[in-house]
Amino acid sequence: MLRAVRADLQGFVAQLKDDPQLYQIVEHHFGWSEAAPGGKGVRPLLCLLCCAAAGGQWEAALPAASAVELIHNFSLIHDDIQDRSEFRRHRPTVWKVWGEALAINAGDALFSLARLSTQRLDLPPARLLAVHLILDEACLELTKGQQRDLAFSRNGEGTLARYVRMIEAKTASLLAASAAAGALVAGASASRRAAFQAFGRQLGLAFQILDDVLGVWGAPAQTGKSVGQDLLERKPSYPALYALEFNPAFAALWDDATSDLAELLGALEAVGSRDAASQAAGEFTTGCLASLAGAQPEEAAAAALRSLANGLLQRRS
Repeated sequence: MLRAVRADLQGFVAQLKDDPQLYQIVEHHFGWSEAAPGGKGVRPLLCLLCCAAAGGQWEAALPAASAVELIHNFSLIHDDIQDRSEFRRHRPTVWKVWGEALAINAGDALFSLARLSTQRLDLPPARLLAVHLILDEACLELTKGQQRDLAFSRNGEGTLARYVRMIEAKTASLLAASAAAGALVAGASASRRAAFQAFGRQLGLAFQILDDVLGVWGAPAQTGKSVGQDLLERKPSYPALYALEFNPAFAALWDDATSDLAELLGALEAVGSRDAASQAAGEFTTGCLASLAGAQPEEAAAAALRSLANGLLQRRS
């Protein structure tokens, strides 16, 4: 399935070749120019597997799978600018190589291609419009989530709960849309689509919380980040916000710009942040598997979806 997505994506994006520099930028971002490993492909894989799980032919959902991958990557290019991230997937980010203006433009191109990709779906008009609606709503949600992330403050009540709502919009909404779009291509009923969508949403929450754990404790060779980089940059994350909520000593260290990494990591461990984050990710995974069962999926594809969910919880990068 992932090979098919990559082939479809590369073939569709090739229309940018009439502007060599724009195509070069996109090619670099995806890693195609150097045959580098791409992303995990979780979103397009969800789309195709949910199509199969809802009783459809997964090949029919390829344009939708490419669309969700294009949406995801448009958001990554823009996020890298906003976060001043200099590397992604062990390669220099687009803005770092070509500057912010061309990076913004390349992200816009991927967003436009995503909407065009869904036009290739061979569906009745009403169902095609419904796929567009699902993906457009997800784009709006992830943009709201990014806004909340950029403006995030630990002031006020329920900081950790507000963080979960933020990642639900920023990360989980597109995984939910990927699952729902695949089910919709297969012609699933509204109730089954809702169950697939809930599966994707809860999987997205588990996925992001584990990403937060890896951002603090992950191995640099696998994550592409220095150990504790997110901590040193004071980025909001589940482990850090858990410690801020339950350990005043960590809050003092967090507010002190001179605190070193060892002190911050020690305070996180003392309050049990890693275990708390892993437990939260596990609970969302359990919930997503229950939602999957409620969708009454075809068993072969359902087994693959369960394997995907459990594999994401155990990943190291």
